[in-house]
Amino acid sequence: MRLRNLLMATLCMCSVAVWAQKYTVAQQQAWLQKAEACKPVLKKTVHHPVQEVEIVKDNNAFQGYKAVKTGDIADLYRKSFKQKKEVIVDFGEHLVGNVSFKIKDIGSMQDAVLRFKVTFGEVPSDLALPIEPYTGGLSRGWLQDFVCDVSYDGYFKFNRRISARYMKIEAVGTSVYSDFCFDNITFEATTSAGESKAKLASTTPQIFKDIAKVSENTLRDCMQGVYEDGPKRDQRLWMGDLYLEALANTASFRQYDLTKRCLYLLAGLSNPDNGLLYSNMVEYPAPHAQKTFFVDYALSYVLTLHDYLQATGDVETAKDLWPVAKNQINAVLQQAIDKNHLYANTGYQYPGMMVSMVFFDWAPVTLDNHAAIQGLLSYVMDHAYAMAKRIGKENEVKDYPAIVNQLRAAGRKAYWNSKQKLVESGTEKQLSYTGTSWAVLGGIINKKEAREAIKNVMASSKAIKPGTPYANHFLVAAMLQCGMNAEARKYVEDYWGGMVRLGADTFWEYYVPDNQLFSSYNGYTLLNSYCHAWSCTPVYFIVNYPNVFQK
Repeated sequence: MRLRNLLMATLCMCSVAVWAQKYTVAQQQAWLQKAEACKPVLKKTVHHPVQEVEIVKDNNAFQGYKAVKTGDIADLYRKSFKQKKEVIVDFGEHLVGNVSFKIKDIGSMQDAVLRFKVTFGEVPSDLALPIEPYTGGLSRGWLQDFVCDVSYDGYFKFNRRISARYMKIEAVGTSVYSDFCFDNITFEATTSAGESKAKLASTTPQIFKDIAKVSENTLRDCMQGVYEDGPKRDQRLWMGDLYLEALANTASFRQYDLTKRCLYLLAGLSNPDNGLLYSNMVEYPAPHAQKTFFVDYALSYVLTLHDYLQATGDVETAKDLWPVAKNQINAVLQQAIDKNHLYANTGYQYPGMMVSMVFFDWAPVTLDNHAAIQGLLSYVMDHAYAMAKRIGKENEVKDYPAIVNQLRAAGRKAYWNSKQKLVESGTEKQLSYTGTSWAVLGGIINKKEAREAIKNVMASSKAIKPGTPYANHFLVAAMLQCGMNAEARKYVEDYWGGMVRLGADTFWEYYVPDNQLFSSYNGYTLLNSYCHAWSCTPVYFIVNYPNVFQK
């Protein structure tokens, strides 16, 4: 009873005047200036096609298509393309940056504008699946297909950044009188990542070396002026992706200024009236936010700041951004926790926000997130308390441990089925990997129960599996937290290793092994991103748990 009264008293104290701290224009401008000071200089490398390929059907390949070497790449630069009409070139690896090409006359001079249709693909199916009719749930503009007019100078440069491995070129308008071949096809790749500092033991099995490498490739291509979620589509900083990218960066490139930049950008663009963080922001033409609020993403800001502090020891930045982090927690406590100490803001209404939601995953079936958000809030408050002690702010959150105990007790009572040894979320008692993962991470159940819960949910045919590597990351984290080391090792090998075995050179936005065409965008697979930041974290596990993955 005393704890309950303490919680309710704390919530009453967290009035709008307390947590809804109004940031001054000067304060937010100062944060944006600090972000600008951390802006990286993009590193550029020049790449050319390494081979011609054709896309062929193969039931054993990812999404049913694979690229097969054909022809001689040298012919592209010496033989008539007017006669060839079409080619698919392979750059040999996934790249992000600027693409240009140049043609040269064969015989008579070019006497007309030439027209080409060019389509880029991150995976072979991008060039095999039909684009029309377009039924996607996002803008048609995200697809990388273009009509290119090449004038007399014979040079064309795409006016937007490309994310691809494959390039299909079709001649659709040529001259009757002249002929040509290609002179140069150039992909100038960009990234803000440097050399990886991850060092794996010689005893590391090859599959985990490969997984770590593909993890780094993924993160590298998403490290631009900010941590992007996907360089093909969205091309923006999302807070949930930021947390996982920061973890992977700490294990690999250690470009901490990029993490610092993103933390300051989000703070500088937050809602000035209540201190809440918008879920995502776009860097160009000037940094600006999409005014949506994802509850779990806002809480993940606390985790990112704490990880940054642990990795760098930068107490000054942690102190500077501490009010922003604390505001996210206090807002949820005030707006969402009911008298039973459960997250109950099912309408996700937060002051000043156009759209609010709890995300956690794009699962094949709609998730009930009650158990997950209860666990996440407890987990985040633990991290916030640890951070507060490190930076001398413990007195501001001295009630957090007692509140967390009450949240855990309430979550246990509401969602833990002690007879079946299962985490059941919401009034429908939904079983899901995600709800179980966060009940484990948030300490709603103890380690022995956690092992039972994970094994039982994974054995249940009714349980909702994750749709994304994002949700799968937290399942692996939960396994490692409760001592399921062998299971975590096998899961990483089967799941991310499954993508590697299917030919991934960067990890994908979605991977549902028994439904490779899964997409949350009205089922329109071509909108899927095949280099996506939230899938990059196996390198974090492999580096930080050497006894599990490096032997």
